Amino acid sequence: MWHVVLAMLMTLVCVGLSMAQTKDQQRESLRGLQGVEVVVEDLNPDTQVEGLSQETIRAAVELILRSKGIRILSQSERSAIHPNPSLYVAVGPEEISSGQYSFNARVELHRAGSLPQRPQQVSAPTWFTPGKLRTVGQQNARLWVINSIEPLVREFANDFLAVNPR
Repeated sequence: MWHVVLAMLMTLVCVGLSMAQTKDQQRESLRGLQGVEVVVEDLNPDTQVEGLSQETIRAAVELILRSKGIRILSQSERSAIHPNPSLYVAVGPEEISSGQYSFNARVELHRAGSLPQRPQQVSAPTWFTPGKLRTVGQQNARLWVINSIEPLVREFANDFLAVNPR
């Protein structure tokens, strides 16, 4: 029996260490960035949630980043700076029944890069948060989305500032 407990404990320690290493690598991928463009995923036009729009989400995200001293890049500024950093914010609303919506809030930092065998640039996430999945009623949807995105964006901002002190 103690062998099983020991094996489980060692597995948990190894998983914890690999997750910490991954988090360190994600944070390190932010080093040297001058700022980010905020890109909000298109909202499903069939899913209309009162008061929830790309502009509302973008404004909330940009306010958090600016309050931390992180520069917000325009699309043209981002395109002129390698590695074209963009903070991708997705909420993915889906109406699952009348007045009930499912959301999966997540935040990712995308950077441009290329592979030796494919020289054209591609964008890939190098920093990301696990999604926050929730089902809420329409009257709570906007508040839940903003409250779910806020800690994810703050986590990004803290990691950004850890490797790019102001």
